[in-house]
Amino acid sequence: MLYLSSVSADFLSTLTNPGEASHSTNNPPPAPSIRSRVALTCLSHAARDFAGQTAGRLLGLGVYSLLSTLGETPMRVASGIAGAGAGGRLSYLIARSQIGTGTYSQCAAVGACTVAGTIIGGVIVGMGSNQIVSGVAAGSLITAAISWSSKWTSTSAEQQDVSDLKTGSAIGVTFAGIGVASWCDHQWRVGSSLYPARNLGLIVESTVIEIFKSSFERLGPSINRNVLNFEGKVIASLVGMAPYVAATIFLNGYASSRLQPDKETAEFAELAGPMIVGAIANALRGFTNALMVYQLYSSERFIADRNTRALRDHAGANRPDAEAVFNKTSIRYLLSACRNAVYARLRDNGMSVEVSNEIAQGVYACYAQCWDLIHDIARGEGWSEPKVVQRDLVELSTN
Repeated sequence: MLYLSSVSADFLSTLTNPGEASHSTNNPPPAPSIRSRVALTCLSHAARDFAGQTAGRLLGLGVYSLLSTLGETPMRVASGIAGAGAGGRLSYLIARSQIGTGTYSQCAAVGACTVAGTIIGGVIVGMGSNQIVSGVAAGSLITAAISWSSKWTSTSAEQQDVSDLKTGSAIGVTFAGIGVASWCDHQWRVGSSLYPARNLGLIVESTVIEIFKSSFERLGPSINRNVLNFEGKVIASLVGMAPYVAATIFLNGYASSRLQPDKETAEFAELAGPMIVGAIANALRGFTNALMVYQLYSSERFIADRNTRALRDHAGANRPDAEAVFNKTSIRYLLSACRNAVYARLRDNGMSVEVSNEIAQGVYACYAQCWDLIHDIARGEGWSEPKVVQRDLVELSTN
């Protein structure tokens, strides 16, 4: 009898029939871990932001290059009209949501803010007046600080007092800031002849970016920032501000300046590379902000709706909301025009391209990180109302 030592009962017991083998190999793969899902989602946000920024920047640069060959005066008039429209629209939305229109006095205040915003937007975008940029920056900071006090109000009268104080500070501090800046700097118009053409190119850049973001926000996995209340959104933005500001200063300020000539130019070929490099900072912003939103959501803090999931699956492209795109475009356009005004004024004072870029981009990044919050405020969001917690009286035993 032939004995095969290499074949044993244990070996034979491991064999299965073809049907069993086929069944075992068709088992579904294990679900990815939550950490890998979050990482993939944040990378998806970064990729979408980079693609949208690159498309918007290059198209805006093309328009800027074409318009730079036209006369300066008509470009200033056209950019001033665009800035006035964007400033008036944004001022009206914020004033309406924060002041209200229930009484004649409130309507008058909203109208005054709208007129002031229209004038301010036109002068900033058309002339590049840093005095007004400084005043608006000071007024917005003080108003934001005062609005925080509404969290400690308990009656409607106190809330109305805070609302009146916000309105007064927004107008008063803004004009005070303009006065102080005017005392320090007497030049109300930047000397760059390409400044108005650059701001007209910003219209195309801002519009393309916002259409892209609204159309493809559900292309691939995404994180829904609306799972957080307004306080949570503010914290997520503040925590993500430092890396975005640092990346913006380095990529849009230092690296981009190294790639472009020292002289002012509107040549597409010379500016396309720096534009693409600068878009990397927005990719980092998208990644970081998505991660911060999920971190707050996973810690179960600042949740607006516990029935809404933070992680959203791929849903494909969708038709953008025209009104939301227009409002977001106005915000992005005005902030970018203020950045251009700061840069042009620094160049007028003799600073190098690199230093001017770093300063302008650093200041801009602090406000740009919050443009989602500005849109939230414009559509009526704000600090959550305080909740009174009633406690039962407990008698302590003296035994």
